[in-house]
Amino acid sequence: MANEIAQNFTTGLVLYACRFQLNGDVFVTDGSSDEEWSTATDYEVYLTESGSSGHYVGDFDTSGNIAEGIYRVVVKLRVGAAPADSDPSISQGMCYWDGTESVTVNRLKFMR
Repeated sequence: MANEIAQNFTTGLVLYACRFQLNGDVFVTDGSSDEEWSTATDYEVYLTESGSSGHYVGDFDTSGNIAEGIYRVVVKLRVGAAPADSDPSISQGMCYWDGTESVTVNRLKFMR
C-alpha cells in the first residue's frame, strides 16, 4: 500500500512527515532505526502534492523496516532550503500500522 499519510493544505508548499514511536523516539527517514530527536539526523518523509490541489500524500514506510504498531505522525511545513527544527507542525495524528500497510480502525458506538 502507499500514500498512507495524507494532508490537505495550501498548494505549492513543501510538506514532510515525521514518524514517532509512542515513547517519543523518531524514525530516521528510511525507517531502519529510531532515536531521540537530534538536529544531526534526517527524519523527513516528503509528501507529494497532487497537481495544484493542495492534497499531499506520502508513504508511511517503503523500506519494510517499521514493525507492526501504533505510531504518531507529525506533518511539518518546510520553511527554508532544508528541514529544520524550527519548521512549524501543521497537523498530527496516529497511524495503526500492520507492518505493511495502515489499518482502518472502526470506532465502536456504545448504545444506552
